Amino acid sequence: MSKYRMAAFATVAFSAASLLSSVAMAGEVVWWTPNWGQPRAEKLAADFQKANPGITVKLEITTSNGLPQRILTALQSGAAPDVIEVQHPWVQGYAQSDLVLPLDDVIQDKDDYNKASINYDTYDGKLYGIPYRIECVGVMYNLDDFKAAGLDPANPPQTWDQWADAAKKMTTGGKFGMAITGGGEVGNTVTRLLPLIWMNGGNIISPDGKSAVVNSPEAVAAVKFYTDFYKNKYSPDSTLQNDGIANRQLFIAGKVSMYQTGQYDVAPIRQANAKINLGAMATPHPEGKQTAGVIGGWSYVIPKDAKNPDDARKFLQFLNTSDNQGFFTDTFPARVSALNLPRFQDPMLKQFAAILPYGRPSPNTPHWVQISQALFDGVQRILSGDQDPKASMDQANDEIQALLES
Repeated sequence: MSKYRMAAFATVAFSAASLLSSVAMAGEVVWWTPNWGQPRAEKLAADFQKANPGITVKLEITTSNGLPQRILTALQSGAAPDVIEVQHPWVQGYAQSDLVLPLDDVIQDKDDYNKASINYDTYDGKLYGIPYRIECVGVMYNLDDFKAAGLDPANPPQTWDQWADAAKKMTTGGKFGMAITGGGEVGNTVTRLLPLIWMNGGNIISPDGKSAVVNSPEAVAAVKFYTDFYKNKYSPDSTLQNDGIANRQLFIAGKVSMYQTGQYDVAPIRQANAKINLGAMATPHPEGKQTAGVIGGWSYVIPKDAKNPDDARKFLQFLNTSDNQGFFTDTFPARVSALNLPRFQDPMLKQFAAILPYGRPSPNTPHWVQISQALFDGVQRILSGDQDPKASMDQANDEIQALLES
């Protein structure tokens, strides 16, 4: 086991007391919800309790670092909460392992949902999660930094060569041209790197799901391009620790000119520093090829061992009305009708909406959480200087192949 994998497991160790805190009492729904949506979650919980005075919603706030393993530990412990927010690609693994309940009788207006998100949450013909959020990462950039570097902000980079050249030109005076993620929650790095692999003609696993292919020349070249932003010192010294939130803070502070992100960062940036002139673009592509993105996002699941599944189902129906879904997400709602809400008519948000047609789902495999970890570990080995991209992806390929054969 790599030192990075060992560290990940160490961060999710639970005491018996902390597990017991997730046990719901009668009439209580325990909801694990990430910290980035806490204020909105608190409002929805209060609104639900007002409409359902016999039910109390207890929020337990999660953080991104180590979240996949923390959730898996809880699901396997027999002391899980009643509702958990998880990334779409994790759902099938939970369903295959019989850790979550089917939710076909809970979802409202299934035809009103983004089809890719519904497919993510479907296993063996049954729905095991209800998607509420979809997103596709692009590149946020500072228009003023482009101008200062002699670049045209109205014509941002389209190709990898142009992207790297822009990052080089804007890396000056203590400012970094392009921040990549190399730490924090695994999905931060995978959703930013995987599209580069796709657009260069590579993949992580074969279409039939039987073979690992992340060490193909196309995939290795994409991984090298991504990690070279750090190797060439265009990405901050703290890249090995930085997740998407850390890069956003550096962007707000004027330390970074470009970084990969989604619509969810627009409001926090404006709130923290209204003077930044924002631009957004699709992720640049290799010359002669097309951009790509991961259609990512989050879903609600109810653990098989939930103590109060009946009230949890009622709570999910409340959370997934069109209005509540549109209010809660900080990207785009999974329900198509919710996109008509006024908040999604912002011209800046429409730049990110334009990226969605280039999005693809992550590989549809129950092993996705572990596969993502193997790719993330490989990126960290490269960034730390332990291995070059080819050797690191060879190791990742072996680990992923073992998972596929297990």
